Amino acid sequence: MTKHISDSERLTIAALNRRETELKEAKDALKQQQREIEAMKVCISSLKESNQILCSQIQYLVSKYAKQNA
Repeated sequence: MTKHISDSERLTIAALNRRETELKEAKDALKQQQREIEAMKVCISSLKESNQILCSQIQYLVSKYAKQNA
């Protein structure tokens, strides 16, 4: 025997399916943002290291210049 679904049940199921789809999309977007944040952290760490190297080079060049002109 086939079960008949009422209109209110159909609307409830449709609303549930919409919410589940929205939730899945939100979770996917969140995961994507988390991956982007991790990539940015790696990039920032690399830039910090490069900045430290450049600062050391500048300090060396300034001290070398000061010794030559002293």
